[in-house]
Parts: sequence; C-alpha cells; structure tokens
Amino acid sequence: MLTRAKLGAYELLVNRVPEIQKRYQSYRAVSNDRARSWLYLMKLNFCHYVLGAGKKDSIEGGPKRLYIQESRLAYRREAWKLAEQLSKFDVITFDIFDTLILRPFSRPADLFFFVGMELSYLNFAQIREETEQEARRLKYARTGSCEVTFEEIWKLLSRRTGIDPKRGMEAEWKTELRFCTGNPYFRDVLKILRARGKTLAAASDMYYGRERLRTLLEKTGMGTFAEVFSSSQQGASKADGSLFPVIRKTFGEGKRYAHVGDSRRSDVEMGRRRGFRTFWYPNIQEKGNRFRPGDMSAITGSMYRGLVNLRLYGSRRVYPILYEFGYMYGGILILGYCRFIHDFARERRLDKILFLARDGEVVKAVYDRLYPGEDTAYVLWSRSAALKLSAGFDRQDFFRRFLYHKANQGYTLAEIFGSMDLSHLLKDFCLKTHRERDTVLDGRLADQCREYLTDCWDRVLEAYKPQREAAGIYFRELLKDCGRAAAVDVGWAGSGALALAALLDREWAMDCRLYALVAGTNTVHNREPDASQGFFYTGRMQSYLFSQQHNRDLWKFHNVNRDHNRYLELLFSSEERPFLGFYLKADKSPGFLFGPADTRPEEIRRIQRGILDFVRDWLRFFGKPTRGAISGRDAYEPVKCMLEDEAYLKKLRRRVYWKEDANV
Repeated sequence: MLTRAKLGAYELLVNRVPEIQKRYQSYRAVSNDRARSWLYLMKLNFCHYVLGAGKKDSIEGGPKRLYIQESRLAYRREAWKLAEQLSKFDVITFDIFDTLILRPFSRPADLFFFVGMELSYLNFAQIREETEQEARRLKYARTGSCEVTFEEIWKLLSRRTGIDPKRGMEAEWKTELRFCTGNPYFRDVLKILRARGKTLAAASDMYYGRERLRTLLEKTGMGTFAEVFSSSQQGASKADGSLFPVIRKTFGEGKRYAHVGDSRRSDVEMGRRRGFRTFWYPNIQEKGNRFRPGDMSAITGSMYRGLVNLRLYGSRRVYPILYEFGYMYGGILILGYCRFIHDFARERRLDKILFLARDGEVVKAVYDRLYPGEDTAYVLWSRSAALKLSAGFDRQDFFRRFLYHKANQGYTLAEIFGSMDLSHLLKDFCLKTHRERDTVLDGRLADQCREYLTDCWDRVLEAYKPQREAAGIYFRELLKDCGRAAAVDVGWAGSGALALAALLDREWAMDCRLYALVAGTNTVHNREPDASQGFFYTGRMQSYLFSQQHNRDLWKFHNVNRDHNRYLELLFSSEERPFLGFYLKADKSPGFLFGPADTRPEEIRRIQRGILDFVRDWLRFFGKPTRGAISGRDAYEPVKCMLEDEAYLKKLRRRVYWKEDANV
C-alpha cells in the first residue's frame, strides 16, 4: 500500500512543477525500470532547481547532439539469427507494445490526443493519463495490485468527465486500431518460428483484455498465438514478475521458455529471475528520441518524432546519409509548406500555382500527391533569366547580382559579360578601360562595368529583346485565362517571383495578379533584410517558415553567413539541368537554354526519396495535414537542431557532395 511519505515525495518531486510532471510521466509511460526512472526524476529536479527554472534548456537538456547515418544504430540482429536462437526453446513469449506492435508517436500516451479529438473534449490527453494513474493508485490501495482494466479506467474517467463510458471506450479503441502497426522485423521472426512448429504466446502489461489484444495482433499482421496474456485480466504483471509463473502454469513446468521484449526490467530482468531465457529488443522510440527535437508543439512533435523513429529504427535497413537528411529535415518542411500553399490558394481563389525551377520540383511532386486535380505547373525560371528579362525596370538588382555579388570572387571579365549574355560588348569595354578579358573583377572594376553598361543601356536592352519576346510567348500560353496565380520558390528575397509578377504587368501587359510564396525570406543577417518588406506589407508575398512579421526569433536565428540558406536549398535539390534563359527560335516559338547536368544526380534522388517517403508515411498514418497542423515553427525546428550542431554539419559536408551555389 502507498504510504503517506511516498505520496508526499511524489507531490514534492513530480507534481510541484508541471514541466517536471509532464516529462517524468512521459518517461514512465515507456519505461518500467524504476532505478532509471528515479535517476531521470533526480536529473529533472536538478536541471530545474540548480541550473535554473525558466531557463530555456534547463529541463530539455540543451541542443540535441545528432548522429550521421542514424539508421546504423538500429537493432542489428538479423531476423533469422534471432529465430535460430529462439528455436532452441519450447515456448516463446513476446511482449506486445513496442515489440510486436508499434505506434507512430514518440510516446504511447500521445495517442490520447487523437481520442480527445474524436470526443471533442478539452485537455482530454492529460485527464486520461492522470485518471489512469489515479485508477492504479486506488486499485493498489484496495488490492495491493496496480493492474487495472480498460473498463475500470473508463468507469472512473466517466465520473471525472461526464463522458459516456461506452462512447469513450469505443473512441479510444477505434483510435488504437487506427494507429497500431505491426513490427516488420518480428513478422519475419514469427514466420520462421511458426514454420518450425514452435508454441508462441504474447504477454503484455496492459489494461486491454485478452480478446482486444488478440484483435490488435491479428489486425497488425502479427498472426494468431497459442495464448495471449494480459496483466489486467490475469491480475499479474511482468513488472513484478508474477505473470511469468502464470505462463509456465499454462503451458507446463517441464518446458524450456524464452521471452522477448523491450523493457530491461519487466521483460529481461524479471523474466530471467523467473527462469525464462530473455532477449532484449530496444524500444525504438526511446532509442530515437534522444536525437529528435523536443521544442515542437505537442501533437505534431510526437507525430514527427514517432515517424522518424519508426523509419530509422523499425527495420534493419541502413539508409544512405542523404536519404536520412531528406526524410528527417525535408519531409516535414515540404509537407507543411504544401499545406501552407494550399491554404493560400484557397483563400485567394488562385487559378494556377507555378512551381519555379528547380527548387519547386520536389515541392510540386508532394503538392500534386496531396491535392491531385489542382492546376499546377513546373515553370522554367531562374534568377539569371529574371535579371535579364527585368533589366528594363530593375537596373539596380541587375548590377547588384551580376557585378557586385561576384566582385572579388575570382570571376574574369569574360565570365562576367558571358553570364550577362553581353559578350559582344566586352571588346569595347576593354578598349575604353585598358583591361584584358581575363582581368579578375573587383569592386572598382565593378563600378566601371556599371558605368559603361549604363551609358550603353539601350544596347543592353536591345540584346535582351528576343529573350523577352520568347518568355512572353511562354508565359502567355502558360497563364492563359488565369486572373490570379502564385509563384512558389524556396526563398529568399523572392526576387524571381516578384520579377515575374512585374514582367506580367509591365512588359507583357497580362491581366494576371501573381503572388510570391517562399519557404523563408531574407533575415536580419542579410545585407538587404528589408528588401521585400513592401510586398509583405501589401500581401503580395508570403513566407511559410519565418519573416519579420512572424517567428521573428527564427528570422533572427537563420544566418546566411553560416550557410543556413545552402542547407535548406540542399533539401530542395533537383537533378533537372539549370535553366539559363530563353531565346527566340526562327519560327518565333520560345527556345530554352540549359546548363550542364548535375554530376552526381543519385545524391539528389536520395534526398527526394527521403522526402517523398516521409510524406507517404505521414499520409499512411495521419492523412493529409489539416490547416495549421504543421506550423512553420514546427517544420523549422528539426532543421534548427541540425543547424545548431556544428559537429553534425562538419561530418555532413565531408560525407556528401557540397555543391557550389549555381545561382547568380
């Protein structure tokens, strides 16, 4: 029976601080190891009271330390090898939850969030957890056993909430059936053991009875078992070792027994004490959570962590580094970005969505999967092409990107004039300035180039006239009958999309209002942090992750000078050849110029496969994300953890192709 002293200690160490209570109960939900739980509780109290309550990472424990190619840390024993060892025994029992059956959440109790949604009940998840703990305390006080049934929990929960117990149990059971999935590793193990005629049983310290557990096992593809043992139905548990003698009595004392499970105490230690040969299978959520971001919203964070842990630790497969990179960091970002685009399109009643090359390729692939039938297009466009086409009304940006951004970077005059498609003007410039074609551009020479080109600006615009005509034909056909459209890009100033919007209006006189949507915008660390603010103010431009208007702390964190832009752009990689610009064919149709193909396309495909697999996994378990389900802050948090870990970034750069920026 619980003593008053124990209850007082629990109140002092656990319930006094809500954050400690939440984290400790979350830990206990997945761990039956009392010694480790006690040490974890002491750590939480130390962090809070000694390191300082209210400090951002006092309880969270600071930034995450990441690991290159995490899937190498998965359970390595091959299924046939484990089956070979288990075949030596007459009766083999398996733990059910987190062994045979997995859930796509970072902790089991987060399932209750979805039960609460089904019941439309405020704060249901916390109430459900607390009521179960209360039911166990009351049961222990009456009988000396903490094992409660599903019906007993809901009887008390109904008294606390007013929810009809039958309706509540149906909602929870329906949710359990929806999310539980079979562990593919143990499907293989069980298949081998059944073929050898072994007696198999399942045992769980769980409030569900035997029949519900059987249903879950069959529904998740784990098959039928000779017997299923439930602690709540048996009145005995693995946690105190009393369930193992019940198993022996059922099948006979003279047989050899083995047990497999994820809890070092309940499954391994207690089973061994009762004469079972025990085998430990690591809890994949516990194993992966140490690498996952904690500072995310409760539901989305648990879903994200749960999916990543399932993918990386739910099988013996070792994934390529860039696949993991795409899955862990690109999947949630692009999935949330697509929902953001969809919501914007519906609110503004857009006729078409343009995904700009090349960053828009994988975004369009995800978007079309989520929202088939919508009018979308992959559009040939680039910053270089935009600068040349819009030179007539944005001379400053033309000079800034073609000249001043390339000054002191080792580019020769021939390369600079060639990139501007103005090589025919180079000879005259060299004669006037007494320079050679291979002279390297510096700041002073950039000034001279600007003055020279300004003086002959009519010749510059005349050189670009065929390109403007060709692009006009291309976009008139693309946006025919469109009154409203959006151009989607990764970022950052939105100059590509905004230049296209200006061309539609000023150059081609098209009656189409074009909006600019970017994943992230220029930040405080850019030389021009306010470049696009007028367009944000009027609503012509929107950013998903951060801007001056929202998530300002992320806007201040994201640092172009530390290559943050490049890591995000790597997630949006495409193996499409770089688009260089338009030209007018002899038959007056538009022609397209491309740069050389990427030299290592397989690396890009791996990133994209990781992203698309994350999307498939999300849709499998959770369906399409609803409005606001993946906020920009939640989508950026995994990326932020990555960007904060310099050791991880250093290893990543060593192991992957660090492509130089091909943009102007």
